[in-house]
Amino acid sequence: RLVDVAQDVIVNAEDCGTIQGILVTKADAREAGEPFADRIAGRFTASQVEDPETHELLLDANELIEDEMAERIEANAKIKEIYVRSPLSCALRHGVCVRCYGRDLARGTLVNIGEAVGIIAAQSIGEPGTQLTLRTFHTGGVAGTSDITQGLPRVQELFEARIPKGQAIIADIDGVVELRSEGDQRWVRIVSTDTSRLEHQIPEGYTLQVEEGQEVDEGQLLATGDGSNGHEPEILSKGSGRVSITDNTIVVLHEERQEREYEIPITARLSVVSGMPVRAGDLITEGSKNPHEILSILGVEAVRDYLVVEIQKVYRSQGVAINDKHIEVIIRQMLRRVLIRTSGDTEFLPDQLVDRLELEQINEQVIKEGGEPATAEPVILGITKAALNTDSFLSAASFQHTISVLASAAIEGRTDELRGLKESVLIGKLIPAGTGFRSDGVKSNGETPEIEEPGYEDLTEDLLASFDDGLFGEDTESELKALDAEFLARTESEAEASDADVVDQTAEG
Repeated sequence: RLVDVAQDVIVNAEDCGTIQGILVTKADAREAGEPFADRIAGRFTASQVEDPETHELLLDANELIEDEMAERIEANAKIKEIYVRSPLSCALRHGVCVRCYGRDLARGTLVNIGEAVGIIAAQSIGEPGTQLTLRTFHTGGVAGTSDITQGLPRVQELFEARIPKGQAIIADIDGVVELRSEGDQRWVRIVSTDTSRLEHQIPEGYTLQVEEGQEVDEGQLLATGDGSNGHEPEILSKGSGRVSITDNTIVVLHEERQEREYEIPITARLSVVSGMPVRAGDLITEGSKNPHEILSILGVEAVRDYLVVEIQKVYRSQGVAINDKHIEVIIRQMLRRVLIRTSGDTEFLPDQLVDRLELEQINEQVIKEGGEPATAEPVILGITKAALNTDSFLSAASFQHTISVLASAAIEGRTDELRGLKESVLIGKLIPAGTGFRSDGVKSNGETPEIEEPGYEDLTEDLLASFDDGLFGEDTESELKALDAEFLARTESEAEASDADVVDQTAEG
């Protein structure tokens, strides 16, 4: 499944030109049980790295982080995080670029264009997966929902983006916890209050129309006067709230209150206490977070960081070291698609799954032409679903649900660009990867050029050019010309004999 989802991820260009990257923090490295130096070594920086104390520039943007520098950054307690290039943020529509991938982990040098990094990532995760345990820890008794899934089942749960066993309840908003219970039932309420100050200057001689502590609405009259010196004769409230009067100023304090209430199952164990401040995405009960909830509450960056850390936790707990880049290549494929909400002036349909980078390109073009762009929301697909939603219908059909994939491809009139390894092998075309990959022919957008097979005429012209250049000896040339003449004579005599046979057969008929 891992190979199927990532087989078309090939290093296609030197630099995609993105200024995006991912934030690698020492806190995340500790949580994953991984040295911080291992997480950043062999990558390119996305922004400058400087010492917060001395302001010494350690690394410039787009500079490779060598092992020695990575250890130096880890040893510096003042540096808590750095911004690095990653396959997750690569802007190439097909494959990844050298600078977003960084160092080839097999050779210790920069990755070559044409390297099938998707296959390498799949093998690097899949092979150590055979060493993982198949364990689920049972707490016993009635608290069956708090069983802890670990080892291979946990990795599968994460890569398939399933709702986890023993799912935790997580906070939707920032706020303060309030607990409420009635008998066996328990509720957690999170209350968020945002206070804004709207100040109104009152000129001298104006009469106040409100009192201290009074509740006012937007547009309500606060003070009146003669309107001299260019002042408005009536001062109106800019918003709703409670009035506070100080000297020549009326302040309207506007409180925006948000509440969320969650019913807590009787078997769940709370992770919060009353009066405790929480942030959106924090655990309210013990358990595993649902990746789909993280995506909807906190966004794409949060869910990809969560998946990398959680997958690393499982492997590291079993003593298996896997480089983050391999996991990032797979997660990139899981987060490639977006769900169209409104189609605007594009040809997309609502609820259609499309490639995120393709949508960005088409929206950019539509905006230039003065049209309305399509809107979409990010989705996370498990590796099985992502492999079936790939651009190549040949690759998808050879994976699962062959008949339905081919039928829908035929109905939609889809074409297969043969950009991946699998579809190229299926029809006997040269794979667009490996040492024969022509880096000089790679277009700026990372698309691979068409490789034309040489025809008979091309070969003949090359041979004649070789004669003209005197590459062959005179004896060889005369022998080849004699053979050529003999071949042509034989071909003509065979053609005449064939024609004669046809005439005889016609006469007999």
